[in-house]
Amino acid sequence: MARPLHQGSRDEGLRPAPADVLRALRRIYPRERGGRADPFQTLVATVISQRTREESTAIASQRLLGRFPDAPSLAAAPVADVERLIRPSGFYRNKARTLVRLARALMDRHGGRVPTSLEELLALPGVGRKTANCVLVYGFGVPAIPVDTHVHRVSNRLGWAHSSTPEGTERALSAIVPREHWLEINELLVLFGRELCRPIGPRCGECPLERCPSRRADGGGGGRGRARAGGPKCTVLGELGSLVAPGARRGKGYEG
Repeated sequence: MARPLHQGSRDEGLRPAPADVLRALRRIYPRERGGRADPFQTLVATVISQRTREESTAIASQRLLGRFPDAPSLAAAPVADVERLIRPSGFYRNKARTLVRLARALMDRHGGRVPTSLEELLALPGVGRKTANCVLVYGFGVPAIPVDTHVHRVSNRLGWAHSSTPEGTERALSAIVPREHWLEINELLVLFGRELCRPIGPRCGECPLERCPSRRADGGGGGRGRARAGGPKCTVLGELGSLVAPGARRGKGYEG
């Protein structure tokens, strides 16, 4: 098994510019997604996604939102029904209780609508910074930088951040990534981190980046530059608009 990369082995002189990295990743991950999901669906799917694989998140989100597509219906849902629908996800019992409390809070505080400010989102049950930022980006199209495990790992490997926490990584990225790229950076780094810059056994030999301070000397398998073309070209949140909205048209190209 290939060993993971360590921050101590980085050559900081090879830190690439964020715009160069995102340009390279756009070439191997051209966006193929449905219409933008509504904010409530994005909020629910992001809560379900916590500590859950993409495939299971997609299944659980489709099942739950197909039965309870809005805050009024979910607020009135029996917790046992929610548990059954989201069972493919991890910690589904805790999430079911949180989701019902979340829907009720939306009804009580916001008339059933998802708020558009970070502060109001963070005040909701079960919503942290990653979830709030995902709602802003994928639900409202508001520039923000959601930092999950992939974004956190890749950003530190590239030398963009030197942080042990997602919050620290978010602050570092906000300072160096041009705001025009905030809407796309999460999806691109998640795909890159999931397929190539993996936590164990990174595929450095297939990496499309010309510069990387953490590149393995042995290449990590494969010849450099031969990035895999297969696999999904969007994350669950990027695809949510077509997952839960039958007939949504698929399109290419990055929005915003």
